[in-house]
Amino acid sequence: MPVVTQLSVMVENKRGALAEICTKLAEKAVNISGMMAPDQPGLAPVRLVVNHLDTAKKVFDQLGLRYTEEQVFNVRVSDKPGALGKITRKLADSGVDIRFAYATILKGAGDANIVLGVSDVEAASKVVK
Repeated sequence: MPVVTQLSVMVENKRGALAEICTKLAEKAVNISGMMAPDQPGLAPVRLVVNHLDTAKKVFDQLGLRYTEEQVFNVRVSDKPGALGKITRKLADSGVDIRFAYATILKGAGDANIVLGVSDVEAASKVVK
């Protein structure tokens, strides 16, 4: 299963902030394949998985936004009851902690894309095949 780089961008939680970063990324042909934006006051880390990492970082630099990079576990699972449970059980039984998760699924697509922030991406990759 692939390990991908996620960007966590510090964004002020105000109207239009998310629209601005999404628009600026789109202007540079950066596609967002995964995103999590928490509901918290003040500055909040928006987590993003994108197709052009270096271009996204340049966009954030131009906007004056702070960001960090982190390796995350990106897995596709079938859209069936228990599919995610099997993967998370394997990780737990192997001693891999899940710190956060977010997912996308399109109705009728047949599978979901799950992004997991785990304690050990290499171990997760070996456990879930």
